This record gives sequence, structure tokens and C-alpha cells, in this order.
Amino acid sequence: MKKIIFSFLSFMAIIAINAQTGIETCNLGFSFDISSNPNWGEHEPIIRSIIPGSPAARAGLKLNDIIMEVNGKGTYLKPRSTVMSWFDENEKEMEIAVRNLGQPFRRVTIKKNCRLKNAISEAQLASVFAFYSLEDVQDRRFLIPIKTTSNPNAQFSDYQTFDFAPAQKETAAIDARINAIFERVLTERGMSRDPNDPDFIIQTYYSYENNAAFNPNSPTLNTYRPTWRFDMRNKRMVKIPVYSPSEAVKINDIMYNLEFGYRFYDRKFMEPGQMVLIWESEVKERLSANYGLENYLEMNLPLILLKFPYPGNLSLGTYQVNHLKYNYTGINYNMDDLKTIVSVDTDSPADKVGIQAGDVVKRIQNHPFNHDIKSLTESYRLFIAETMKYRDESTRYTDTNGFDKCMFWNISRYNEIAKAFENKRYKTAFSYLFIFNQYVDWETPDILTIEIDRNGKNFIFSVAPEIITHSTILAY
Repeated sequence: MKKIIFSFLSFMAIIAINAQTGIETCNLGFSFDISSNPNWGEHEPIIRSIIPGSPAARAGLKLNDIIMEVNGKGTYLKPRSTVMSWFDENEKEMEIAVRNLGQPFRRVTIKKNCRLKNAISEAQLASVFAFYSLEDVQDRRFLIPIKTTSNPNAQFSDYQTFDFAPAQKETAAIDARINAIFERVLTERGMSRDPNDPDFIIQTYYSYENNAAFNPNSPTLNTYRPTWRFDMRNKRMVKIPVYSPSEAVKINDIMYNLEFGYRFYDRKFMEPGQMVLIWESEVKERLSANYGLENYLEMNLPLILLKFPYPGNLSLGTYQVNHLKYNYTGINYNMDDLKTIVSVDTDSPADKVGIQAGDVVKRIQNHPFNHDIKSLTESYRLFIAETMKYRDESTRYTDTNGFDKCMFWNISRYNEIAKAFENKRYKTAFSYLFIFNQYVDWETPDILTIEIDRNGKNFIFSVAPEIITHSTILAY
């Protein structure tokens, strides 16, 4: 439990790309790999992770964007160390050019997020104090059994338009629903449907069959771990009746077998006028209950399509979900004592009411800030242990750190949970980051009352925080 509850050193390590100037650390908030994939950005940097709320996220960078230039310099065939050195050229901002499925060339200016080296932001603290609100701070991983094949001679950045293979009369209705999902997802990613002259054609195949060996009275039927996947429509994790591909399942416990696959055929670039297979993905799922092919695809097909055009593992789909929702005031605290303000973001809610660097926070919403890291860690652990009884066992999951007792709050006990937050011996000072939830404050206030000590004088500020929400999902 220690490794997931309170570790500032490991937390600060998630800053993927830094440029240091003097006593400041300037964060960009993304990481990249040099691609070895012949289909997508070979020998160029590919964006592989983006920190929620970071300068990269605010600038509109997307996962799998190909970085073509940094400050006007071409990245093709350049080593990682050279590309990294270009990030340090300008103190406050940098310019990169990217391409993706929807845009062949786009320039982006990223304003660096520069803070004193000993500062920790509210976004970072929200992740540290995730157990205050696991509904709002989640770092999860799941698998989908996707097998992918790609044509090494295809350049996926060439493809901008698509259409569908003709449907058979007996399957026209379900094909129309499946095609609508493809069109929605690919259009959101910048492509467009062109029935007259498409760059590639989409063909699908599928089956949904009951398992004759299924035994509804099997003693092991309900002993498997639940499977959670990310619903991209509602931006949340949900349980679905499929078995994890990493878990052995008895054949008697499988109610249905589902198979779905799709193929992309080039008709323009490789052999004009001919249909050349450039991509195929196939999933085979074992179901514990009747899910329905359409229901399955509504949620899972957008996830499956995240493997295109940069698939990573060709025999399996691994998905990393990072969800973060918190109250933002713009205060950055001293990592060494967690009550002294080392900086305030320009034009942030705290800045607008007059909170300054050097101020010492005494209370927020009447919660005391008279703590050090050791006492706060102990209080946080105590809070988690004593409030575990208010969690909903049916929402239990394992996070990416391997902790298997992650659970949401039980909605029927919100009032009791809010009372626990008022227990002063817990010193749940940073619960203000999630105070928009009733289980933190039953009255769910819109204004934060922050009491400050400034050179021995007391000041009270009313701050209207911004609720920041970010979700990212990476497939590899």
C-alpha cells in the first residue's frame, strides 16, 4: 500500500520532458518514441503519452501525432538526444509541426509550464490523493484480445478518405449500425467518408454464437475477476460481461463466443484500381452473459480502432487510461512543507483574488494545514483504513500500481463519508481538490475559503475554483 498512497518522488517522475532553466523546471507534458514502424512515421518521433492538463494537452497535441519539426528543424532520422536538445532552445515556449490522420501538416506552439523546482501543482496533488476520490482520479489498464496485421508497404498518412464494402441484403441492418460506428470514430479523428473516390475501403466480418458446453450451474461461473473497459462515449470505466484474455476460463463458464474483424483495402496508392489489403484487426472474445454484438461494438469498436495506425503489439491490445478531475485554483505548494505557496499560476483563480507566492496556507474550508509530509502521510493512511467500509465492493478494481482494493464510494453512504472528511484528526486538507462531490462536502460549495498567513498577518480569500477534467487513453 505504501507505493500508491504517498510518494512524491515517484509522482514527480511522471513529468516526461523537462527543460530546466536556472531554478525553474519547465514542463511540456508529453513523451515520444522514435518510430520503427514502416507504416507510420518511420524514423520520426511519435507522441506516445500526454499528461492531462499539461501544456501539450492544452496545445491540442494528440497521441500518435508524428513530430515533423521542432523549432523549424526537421526530425527525420535525427536521434532522440538531438530532438530533446531542441526543446531547450527557447525558455518559455517551443514550436513543433505534426501530422496525423486528419492533417498532413500543422504547426503548434507549446507554452512551457515553468515552476520552481520545489513546487508541486494541484494536478499532481490530485493524483497523490487519489483515494479521496477514485471516481475522479483513475490510472487503469485493461486488455482486449486484438490480433493485427499490416502491410509494410502502406503509408497510412496518405489515407484521408474511406468508404464501405457493399453489404449483403440479409445483414444490411447490422452492417449499417457497424458502419455508423466506423464513420463516427474515423471522422472524429479527422478522416472523412467519400463514396465516390475513397482512399480505402472498409470490410467487416463477425459471428456471435452460443456455447453448447455452457453450464449455468457451474460452481466456478461467478468466481472470475470482473472485466472493466473504458466507455469513450461517457468517459468512464464500466464492467462488461467478457472474460479477460489474461485469465484461464473453463469452457463450461463461457456462454457466448464473439468474433469480429475488419479489413482496410487500398484502392488508390499501391496498385491503382486494385484492392490491396493494408490492415486487418480481429478480436475473439469469451462472454459470461448475453451482451449482444451491437452493444459490444458500440463500446469496444472505438477502442479497437485506437490501434490504427500505430498498433504496437500485433498480438494483443493493451490500454492505459488516465482520468483526472479536480478543483484548480492555480496554487503551487512547496514540496518540503506542503503549506507554503512557492508560486501562483498567472490569471488563475487564486491569482485573481490576490493570493501570492510566499503566503502560508493555514486553512482551506476550515481544514488545517499545520502538517508536514510525515504527519500528512500518516493521516491519509488512517483516513483510507477507517473509511474503507464506505466503499462499494462491486466497483473494485486493480490499478496500474497493482493495488487490488481500489473501490468507488458507496452512493448510499455519501452523508457518512462527508462526516468522515470533517474529522479533524484526519487533516484531510487537500480534499478541497474534490469538494464538488457530495461525499467530500454535503453542501458541495462553489467557493473555497482559504485562510492565509502573510508575514504574520491573517487574510481570508474567497476563491472560485475551476473544475478541470481530462481523460486520455493510449493503446499499444
